[in-house]
Amino acid sequence: MGRHPKDCNCENCKKDNKEEIKQPIQSEQNKDFNRLMKEYENKYNAKPASKIVILPKIRTGIYALDYVLSGGIAQCEGGHKIEFHGRESSGKTTMALKVISKYQELNKTCVFINAENSYDPQWAEINGVNNEKLLVLKPDTLEQAGDILIDLIPKVDLIVIDSIIALIPAEELEGSLEDKHMASSAKINAPLCRRINQTYKDFKTTIIFINQIREKVGIMYGNPETTSGGRALRHLYDTTVEIKTGKSIEISVEGLDKKERIGNETILINKKNKKGVPFRQTIVDFYLTGILDNRKSLLYAGIKFGIIKLMGNTYSYKDIKAVGKDKFGELLTDKMLKEIEDDIWKSQP
Repeated sequence: MGRHPKDCNCENCKKDNKEEIKQPIQSEQNKDFNRLMKEYENKYNAKPASKIVILPKIRTGIYALDYVLSGGIAQCEGGHKIEFHGRESSGKTTMALKVISKYQELNKTCVFINAENSYDPQWAEINGVNNEKLLVLKPDTLEQAGDILIDLIPKVDLIVIDSIIALIPAEELEGSLEDKHMASSAKINAPLCRRINQTYKDFKTTIIFINQIREKVGIMYGNPETTSGGRALRHLYDTTVEIKTGKSIEISVEGLDKKERIGNETILINKKNKKGVPFRQTIVDFYLTGILDNRKSLLYAGIKFGIIKLMGNTYSYKDIKAVGKDKFGELLTDKMLKEIEDDIWKSQP
């Protein structure tokens, strides 16, 4: 028989057309992963996801912070970009200093961008920082700080910016106070975030952005609080931690009717986490002497994960048993606290 025309509607031609639709032709080159990998590896530096380097997380030694960070600070390609934000005197800078201290213990290079001109070497030393091994920088403008940041990412292990909103754009610095500069920082931060991500792709540097709280005007319902610097920064951060001041820790002073405040509970709330479990919340006792005490944090976590048993008001751990939280906490030695922390991490997924 002769070949049927293309527009033929006989039963045989209809059957052939349906089979062609069901089985589209695909070349072997498109289906071959190895060939595709080799082609894009040369063009775009592509690689299998299994070859992305992920090192163990760095634990800061502050259980509450490690818990909300889902095990510590991530060490992987693209680094870990963290925001600490909160009200004034909530402990943001002190928390960052503790992280610097831990990185220095591990012989890592740290830089502190002192945008607020508030770096106190004595307070930093109290919090474990070695000032001889810390580079402190003071950029003149936000643009200059951005250039410094891009330059430092391949060269150091940790960068702390205190604070991102204190960095002033050049046009605002050079202009008059009467000039209106609407969202000038946000306009610079948007391209800066893109440049940071582009520079970051091959490095494991940690950046801690300390940010401040602002309030939206005209908000009648809901929480009016927001962070400064523009929305682009919120998308840049891998992890966002809100630091809030809780109940005061007070002691009675002999001869005085009033109690003296020696510290407060600090509440850590994870608002975003692309490197682990989000929305975790915990507390840590922060004393005005610079001590962050893990005792209460580990007590609550130990009960939560079944390491410490609680029956009524009786707390027990191995051979230690006491009535009342405070009395039980006093009986726990540093060795026991370390064992409890290790058991807690083992019990978590």
